[in-house]
Amino acid sequence: MYILGNWKNSLSSEDSKKLAEALHTHINGRYHDINIVLFPDDTSIETVSLLFDSASMVKVGAQDGPLGSNTTLTGSISLPNFGKFCDYVLLGHSERRMLLGETDEMIAQKAALAIDVGVIPVICVNNGDGTKIDPYFDLKAQLESILDHIDSKSEFVIAYEPIDAIGTGIPADPEEVKNIAGIIHETSFISRNVKGSPYIPLLYGGSVNDKNIKSFLSLEGIDGVLVGNASLTADSFLRIIKKVSDPKYLK
Repeated sequence: MYILGNWKNSLSSEDSKKLAEALHTHINGRYHDINIVLFPDDTSIETVSLLFDSASMVKVGAQDGPLGSNTTLTGSISLPNFGKFCDYVLLGHSERRMLLGETDEMIAQKAALAIDVGVIPVICVNNGDGTKIDPYFDLKAQLESILDHIDSKSEFVIAYEPIDAIGTGIPADPEEVKNIAGIIHETSFISRNVKGSPYIPLLYGGSVNDKNIKSFLSLEGIDGVLVGNASLTADSFLRIIKKVSDPKYLK
């Protein structure tokens, strides 16, 4: 089971450190059955990573990754720092797709590079635009583009985040999420139908909090959550972690 906290650019470096210290106090030595990953902004990655260095149950990730191994790019995290301080990287978030114009090809390129340096990509996909014939056409296209560029034996995670649930406080309907999960797993299986291919964990993200999380954890095909606003305070994030730690949700 996965629980990921995306802090975006919502916290100062001081607040990021305080939040990480509070979580470390309550998490250290507990919750060994949960994959907890924190995604601070770039200025706080090193601080948070070093704080949790000895806490194997908590990993740290970047909110974006380098575009190429030999690419000099203003605003990008350097490849050495990326590999040194990050266990995971968040790629293809809908905000970056819409506001920065990131394409499926760019996201796939970043994912392949992350895998090469031992960082696990968490690749976000959304419902996008469908067609009359196939309402999930855009979703499948996102998946297929990424899967075509990644070795079938590579480890990565997919996070489904419907656009209208991001930052709105209105989560997606669980039944629709269950249906989407089936489509994502089916598409992934068809694209990676190679013996020995690892299972691809699927997360739900979009206005997740401690009050609605059970609705998503109980769904077939959902292996955890990507949390935004509710990960910005220790109390709210810890409430979510405690609910995820319920044995009936551990998969």
